[in-house]
Amino acid sequence: MSHSGPDPNDAVTVGWVSGVHGTAGQVRIRAYSDDPQRFSPGQTLYCNDTALCITAASVRVQNRIVLKFEGIDFPDDARLLVEQWLTVPRDAVADLPEGEYFHFQLLGLRVVTVEGEALGNIAEIIETGSNDVYVVDGPAGQLLIPAISAVVQEVRLDQGMIVVRLMDGMR
Repeated sequence: MSHSGPDPNDAVTVGWVSGVHGTAGQVRIRAYSDDPQRFSPGQTLYCNDTALCITAASVRVQNRIVLKFEGIDFPDDARLLVEQWLTVPRDAVADLPEGEYFHFQLLGLRVVTVEGEALGNIAEIIETGSNDVYVVDGPAGQLLIPAISAVVQEVRLDQGMIVVRLMDGMR
């Protein structure tokens, strides 16, 4: 395994290792990438600056994928990756059109109402098919906010926040 990985400030999160799968060192991951080739055999992902080459990938079921990495052949080796982020260098990700954002750009952002009330931070993004739903963890508990133009008024990446207009019944 190589230890020269991407600059952590220039890395893009593409997955989260959620557990070990099987007896040959495979891992289950939650995917945070829409790139259909991202988890194909031969692709390189990084975990804590260590390059990992994918040798096999199972079929995607929702956002879950089973991966096999080169050199990780036993469950004990795979356990070292559990609860770790998988990344790629920023330049390995294509730019999106104006007004569209990658999940990694939105996770962790502060969510504030148009009136200035802090609601919390985006902890998770659920893909529903029609639109994403932001799971916001805050002082009042968890809020589910649909990522639709009637609700999301502004995304200010430079300020680390999203401005929303809550609809009736969203609390």
